[in-house]
Order: sequence, then C-alpha cells, then structure tokens
Amino acid sequence: MVVNLFLLLVFLLVLILCISKWKIHPFIALIITAIALGVTLGLGGENTISVVLEGFSKTLKWIAVIIIIGAFIGEVLRETGGAFRISDRIVKWVGQKKLPWAMGFTGYIVSIPVFVDVAYILLQPVVESLSYKSKKPVLYLGLSLAAGLTVAHTLIPPTPGPLAVASLLGVEMGRLLMINLIVASFAMVGGILWVVLFLKKAWLEYDKKLTKTYQEKSTETKNNIQKGNWILDVLPIIVPIVLISIGSFEFESLTGYTADIINFISIPLVAVFIGAFIAVFQIPKKNKKRTINKLVEQAIVKSALVIMITGAGGALGFVIKETGVQNEIVQIFSDFPFLGMLLPFLVAAMLTTATGSITVSLVGTASMLGPIINTFPMSPEIVAALIGCGSFCVFHVNSSFFWLLNRLHEAPPKVLYKTFTVQSLIMGLSGLVGVLILLALGF
Repeated sequence: MVVNLFLLLVFLLVLILCISKWKIHPFIALIITAIALGVTLGLGGENTISVVLEGFSKTLKWIAVIIIIGAFIGEVLRETGGAFRISDRIVKWVGQKKLPWAMGFTGYIVSIPVFVDVAYILLQPVVESLSYKSKKPVLYLGLSLAAGLTVAHTLIPPTPGPLAVASLLGVEMGRLLMINLIVASFAMVGGILWVVLFLKKAWLEYDKKLTKTYQEKSTETKNNIQKGNWILDVLPIIVPIVLISIGSFEFESLTGYTADIINFISIPLVAVFIGAFIAVFQIPKKNKKRTINKLVEQAIVKSALVIMITGAGGALGFVIKETGVQNEIVQIFSDFPFLGMLLPFLVAAMLTTATGSITVSLVGTASMLGPIINTFPMSPEIVAALIGCGSFCVFHVNSSFFWLLNRLHEAPPKVLYKTFTVQSLIMGLSGLVGVLILLALGF
C-alpha cells in the first residue's frame, strides 16, 4: 500500500524533472510517465495502453472541438479589434488597480455554469488585450481569472462536483450553499491577493510577443475601436455562457420540440458554435470568406498543441485513478484517527495532488468519507467545505488546466510551479482558514 503511494510520488517527481530540468517535451513526458506508472502499479502492459488511450479520448471528447471553436472566436476578436474594445471598456469601468478583482469576480460568475477550461478559452483574448492595455503581465490577469473560475467550479452548486459531494454526504443544500459561499470568498481572496502582491512582475516572453502584436496593429485597432460596438463584441462570449447556463436548469413544464431545442443548444459544443456564428458577423464583408478560412486555420494551428498536451495530462490522471491509489491514500489516513477534523481536507488534497482532477478529488473523497460522516466532530456541511478546500491543493503537471495555461500563454512549467501551483495551495489554505473561522463562530 505504502509502496504504491511512494512509487506514485517518485513518478510525479521524475515527470516534473523531465519537463522542467531535462527539457523533454511535455507530451512525450506525460504519455511515457502514464504508461510506465500503469505497468509499474500492476495494470499490465496491454491494459495500461487501453487506459491511457481511454483517458486521452475521454479528456478530449468534450473539449477538443470546443478549444478550436473558442480559439476561432478569439481570432475574430483579435482581427476585428473586439478584444481591445472589450478591454478598453473594462479598464474605463473598474480602473487598472482593480482589474485583478474584476477578473476574479468575472471568473466566479462565469464558472458556475461553464467548465473552467471552456470559460478560460473564451475569455483568453480579453485577458491578453487587458494585459497589453494595462501594461500588466498576462499571468497577472490570467491567474486572477483562474482564481474565480476554479473557486466556483470547486465549491458552488450547481456545478457537478459540489452537487455530487452534497448527494454523497447527505447534506442540506441551503446550508451547504451558505457555508460554501463564505468559504469560496476566502479562497478567492487568497488567490487574488497572491497575484496582486507577488505577480506584478511575472513577465513572460509571451508578453513581449503580445506587445509587438498589438503595437503592429495599433493604427488598425484604433480605427476598429471607432467603428465597432463593444456590446456586439461581447455577444460571442456571453451567448455561449448563457446557453450553457440554461442547460443547468430543469424546466419541467417544457416538453416536446421546445425541450429538445433547449437541451440541444445548451450543449457546450453547440453553444460555442453559436457564439462562433455570431462572431462571424463582426468580420468585414470585404474578402469575408477568405478571412474566415484564414482565422479558422490559425485557430486550428494554435489549438493543436494545446489539445494534445491536455489529452496527455488527462491520460496520466486517468491512469492514476485506475490504479486505485486514491483508495490506499484514504486507508492510510484512516490509520491516523487523531487527524480528526483535518481528514477531509488532507484526503482531498492528496487526491488532487495525485490525480490532477478537482472532480475526482471531490467525488472520490466524498465517496470514501460518506459512510463515516457521522463520526466527524463537525456537521456534514463543514465536512463538504473541507473537502472543497482540499481539492485546490495542488495543481501541477497532471492538471489539464496547468497545460492549458502553458500552451495558451507559452508559460514554462517552471514558471507555473511558482505561480499557478503556489496559488492553488494558497487558495486551499485560505479556504481552510474560512472554515476554521466558521467553526469558531459555531457553524
């Protein structure tokens, strides 16, 4: 039992060294590590390959096309100056000093109905344009957005993870929501304060590329700002989010074709396609077909590496889950009952660190602790909040979002360890502080 956990930690350490120190391409490093880990932990050669391929395909089946279409929307916003118009409006509304908080709040709202990866892809052009406009590093704003996106995805119903935790632990939903809203605020504030205090100078080579790109188009962009309407620019982003949000509600009064249509257009892939269709109308009529084809090709080229590495990261996480190491982690912790109150937090943290998946961490921990929920010295709702906080700790090379940031902004893994990985730990600990305060107040 302890041997398997030790081997997992060794493999993850070697993976980190392969990518950051020995400069092996992340795709190769992730796939080889997934295969080696599966064979070493007893899945068998043939079964390991099947699990790797299954994990790769399951990770990409809902996100690959969305990444390409989302990238196309981004290309349109860049080509037409839409991203610049949106960022210009945001700067005027909130000012440059409050931008991290504005991005965090935006992520908080957006991620309740929308998957973190999809939401970030849709908002990427706005993040990058704001970075240029405000003269701040792209990670400064990107990780502010990520703080809001991940906190809502992890703690706030009706996102699937928190709903599953509520069901598995048998908690009262209204009380859970009230507690998690408070805890989520602590976690997000911790994540954004980390950005504000320590990432003001987190410059990347990619920031130089952004500056050069926007400077080359400065005259054209200024003209486009005069011509365009920022409200129309926002629609390709907002409409998919609204449509996906509609799909999270149940309309019992609707039947037949109406229900079928709503269910269809609320599918994330369809919703993003509709957003892309709206974006097309922003492209000038002159040479429109040629421009569309050019932007589609640019989107595919830019997305290919993101898709492959995201799939490889998903394959590794899937292999780890199939080995059953998470069950061994819980068994180890059950041998130390003196941990008491911290057990839900620590188990969830170990699962996130091991698998790189918030959902696996939430559902796995709740499934394991559900049968003994009455033995804890606090309410089931507090246990659920502790599981959510632990699920932030920590994101690294086996997280698909880690590689999304890596490829979208060309952020080296070494930089992401010092920024995104540390931020996730701070968010988890900040949320834990919130839980402890609620306990002290008698919740």
